Amino acid sequence: MTLATDTPPAPLPPPPAAPSSIALFLDVDGTLLEFAPDPDGVVVDAALPALVDRLEAALGGALAVLSGRSLQRIDELLGLPNLAAAGSHGAELRRSGGAVVRTVRDSDGMSALRAYATALLADHAGVVVEHKPDAIALHWRAAPTMAAVVDDAAQRLVRAGGSGYRLQHGDCVVELRGVGADKGDALRALMQQAPFAGRTPWMVGDDLTDEHAFVAAERFGGCGVVVGARRPTRARYALPDPAAVHRWLAALATQVQEASA
Repeated sequence: MTLATDTPPAPLPPPPAAPSSIALFLDVDGTLLEFAPDPDGVVVDAALPALVDRLEAALGGALAVLSGRSLQRIDELLGLPNLAAAGSHGAELRRSGGAVVRTVRDSDGMSALRAYATALLADHAGVVVEHKPDAIALHWRAAPTMAAVVDDAAQRLVRAGGSGYRLQHGDCVVELRGVGADKGDALRALMQQAPFAGRTPWMVGDDLTDEHAFVAAERFGGCGVVVGARRPTRARYALPDPAAVHRWLAALATQVQEASA
């Protein structure tokens, strides 16, 4: 599967021709939230949960969050436990209304790998080892000179884990994951169910992990919107940062509500 193209995205997503007929999929970090040196240090704009809730209602429930974070952490950040969502890059899945249909638990050997990751990187200031359901994320945003050290640690971890694990690279992070679903799989699964089925999907995301969902959205006749990226991408449109995403979402909510009035 080709995930990227050298054709640059258009600088700004136009309003959808029929806004009430779209299904909207949103990444979290780097898209709805600005990055922080430590993933636990992100700041949620006070108006964001209400904005997402307003837009989800305007779209008849056809809005979902697709994130590398766990479902539990998504809910802690946004406070919207009935929102459709995919956590852990699609390994966890919740339908609109709050029904969880897919969960993930640590695979055999993950406890040993967590201890190994901590030992490998304990002496490297600024590197953060984040534990997720059946995954370990190694962040070096606060220590950019540690990129090669972190990559070496990740390679050691995946060799120790064997065929049941793979590496997922992102923006200043590399993640050891159990082999399983990705964000594209999550988008496809949700698009089979009401209220998403029959709509045109728009996926908004910033990272390499969102490229699978951009491709999946295209295959349903939709498109991707990349946030802040300066790299080849399958996204058709672009927004510069999370603040621009918030403005675009607010305008879209107003447009959908006015079209439905």
